[in-house]
Parts: sequence; structure tokens; C-alpha cells
Amino acid sequence: MMRHTLFGRLVKDRAGNFGIITAAMLPVLLAVGGVAVDLTHVMEEKNKLQALADSATLAAAAAMADKGTMTVEEAQTLAKNFLLGPKKADIRNSGLPTAEQDAQIAKIEKDTTALATIATASNTAASYEVSMKSAYEVPLTGLTSFLGFTAMRVSVDSKSASGREGNALSMYLALDESGSMAWDTTTVDPTNPTKQESYDCNTGWQYKTCTRTVPNYLSKMLSLKTAAAVMFAELKKADPDNELIRVGADSYDDKTKTEQKIDWGTTAVSTYVNKLPAVPDGGTDASGAMTNAFNALKAANAAEKTAHDSKKNTSFERFIVLMTDGEMTGNSSSWNKTLDTKVRGICDQAKTDGIKIYTIAFMAPANGKSLLEYCSSGKAEYYYEPDDMTTLVESFGEIARKAAKTGTRLTN
Repeated sequence: MMRHTLFGRLVKDRAGNFGIITAAMLPVLLAVGGVAVDLTHVMEEKNKLQALADSATLAAAAAMADKGTMTVEEAQTLAKNFLLGPKKADIRNSGLPTAEQDAQIAKIEKDTTALATIATASNTAASYEVSMKSAYEVPLTGLTSFLGFTAMRVSVDSKSASGREGNALSMYLALDESGSMAWDTTTVDPTNPTKQESYDCNTGWQYKTCTRTVPNYLSKMLSLKTAAAVMFAELKKADPDNELIRVGADSYDDKTKTEQKIDWGTTAVSTYVNKLPAVPDGGTDASGAMTNAFNALKAANAAEKTAHDSKKNTSFERFIVLMTDGEMTGNSSSWNKTLDTKVRGICDQAKTDGIKIYTIAFMAPANGKSLLEYCSSGKAEYYYEPDDMTTLVESFGEIARKAAKTGTRLTN
């Protein structure tokens, strides 16, 4: 009787009512709070998985276009490994028991699939596509388990495409072989990283020469030859049968050298560049080489149109690639404003004629950078300013891919 009286008084008491309701609702409130926290975590995990999938398909599609010989099976394996590698590392670092880690890894491996396809339009044009799907069980906190859930499944899909369109083009390189091209870059020769250097080590009145070990840096000229080789390899991939791409070149110091006239493919121009002097000398005057480039490519000269017509290329693009590591000095060591202005005028003529100009200011001083930025067909897409061998190589390779219209895109 006393118990019923106490309970009745508790029910009638407003504070008691609140206590009963709070006690009854507490598990629900905890569960709701847990759900909010877990949903935020789940969305973060899904975004991470989506980013991995996008990176994986982009990497695989780019590799297919870059190599040209990669099989669909190799591309699919590359994409899966690209996603699963970081995900497995996350699981291993999660602090979960080993058996549970193994189970999660086995499940995500099973739930991750990749599909690659190749569509070949001709010997010079192909498109590549890589798609991927993946799913992952995201563990939930103990609070959400009040509602009976222990994990939430997230799934993503991604698709990327790349291609080699086989763009018909005529290109002319104007390359610096002045004395400063014999100078060192900041890149150490990976094959022979050190060399012996002689120096005076006189003691008192006695003349003496000593030797010491110093870093063996690659020269600018060797860097140029390496970068040009990468460009020619990219162009060769885009046109393996020499039916679309024509390339010529001319080098210069303070004099214009004998040019390599434009020809099909990259064999002739590659030989020309490889024969540039290992230890060049002289000042800098690009006006003659740029004049030769413009005369070879200008619309009034029908030679390039006739050559492309013979291969049934109904249209083609024209490019000049101007590279220097210095400024216009002529046969001196000082900047020559007259020569600088002359080169700018030739660039204006070429651009007005519809020729696109890529420029590369390789470790160049301010006047050289200013000239090449002006000569380019646009700073954002056509002007490069590499400060070491690595970025020089990347610049030449990117120019080749842009000109040949090869690339990779995400198509989600």
C-alpha cells in the first residue's frame, strides 16, 4: 500500500514526471546523437572513397593513352591497386582486431571492380575508358548500436576517358645553343653523381694543384636534348606511321645555324637536336631562327599544305616552339633592346598569321622571360618557365601532348 502511495505521488509530481520521461527517453536521445555523428563520419568516408576511385580511373586511363600498348587487363589491375592500396592501409591502421581487418579487406576487394575499354578509330587515333565501382562497410559507433545498426554500406562509381586524336600538325623548334647552355643545372647526373675537380692549393711560394670530389651536375644542353627526346617520343606515339606530324628545327647563338627543314615524323629533327654541341658558345640572337620558322609555316608558303594534302589531312595546325635560357644579347654580354624588339615583331607576324607559339624560358633572366611571355600565344597555356631539368622535360612533353591533342578527363 505504501509503494502504491509513493508511486502515485511521484506520478502526480511534475518533477517526477520529468524524471520518468527523461529516463525513458535517454537511450533514444543517445542513439539519435550517435546517428548524427556516424552519418557525418560515413559521408567523410564516402568522399574519401570517391576521391580514390576518381584518382584510380584517371591514372589508369592516362597510362593507357601514354603507353599505347597497355592491355585492358593491365589497366583494370592498375586501377584496382590504386584504390585498394590506400584503403587497405587505412584498415590496417584502424586499431581493429586483425581478424576483423582481414574480413574488411576481403570484403572491399570483392566489392571493387574495374572495367577498361579501347576503341580504335585508325592507326593514329584511339580512345580509352576506365570505369570503376567500389563499396565499403563503414563501422558505426556503439551509440548507434542502440538502434540495431553496426555498419553502413557506402558505394561509389567513377569513369575516366583518355585519347589520342591524331591531330595533324606542322611544328618548328627554335632552340638556343648559346654559351650559357653549357652551364650547369641544379640536377645531379644520376649515372655519375660526382666528378673530380682540380683547384689551386698553393702552400707558401710553392705552386700546387689538388683535386676534390664535387657534385656532377647535368648541363643545360644535355637537359635540352633529354627534354626534346621526350617531346619526340610523345609525337611519335601520336603518329606512329608518320602521316600526321611534321617537325623541323633551327638552333642559334649570336648566329643562325643551318636549319633542319620540316619533314614527316621526328627522326630527322631528333638527329639534328642530338648533334647540337655539347659545349656551345656565343651570344644570343633568336631573330634568324624565328624568321626561318615563320617562313616555313606561314600561310603564304604552300609547302606545308601541299605536304598534308598528300596524306589526305584536310586540315592541320601550325606551331613554333621558341626556347632560350637567356636574353637577346647578339655578339655581346649585354641585353640588346633592338634585337629583343626584332624578335617580338617576328612573333607578332607569326601569331597574326594564325601560328601558335609555345615558349620556354629555361632558367632565363628577367629580360628573357619578358620576351618569351610576350611571344607566347597566351601565358596560361603557351608559356613555360622551368627552373630545373625535371620541369624542362615536363614542359616539352606537355607541349607535345597539347599539340597532338592527347589528354585524360574525368567523365563521371
